[in-house]
Amino acid sequence: MTLRDVKAGQMVVIKSLWGGFGQRRKLLGLGIYPGEKIKMLQSAGFGGPVLIEVRGVEVALGRGIAGKVEVEVD
Repeated sequence: MTLRDVKAGQMVVIKSLWGGFGQRRKLLGLGIYPGEKIKMLQSAGFGGPVLIEVRGVEVALGRGIAGKVEVEVD
């Protein structure tokens, strides 16, 4: 399952990051890396961004890059 598939309010653990070097570097810079627990705050419909909480910080990600973050329910 990817970050795009997570429902609001769910806690998940990041399993892996897909994509090229630049995308992985951006995610790592935001504190999104394998093993990290995150909370889905909001998943906007119709192609809008997803809002997650990582270490107490709210982060908005586009749906394209959110689809490259593989997660499992905590």
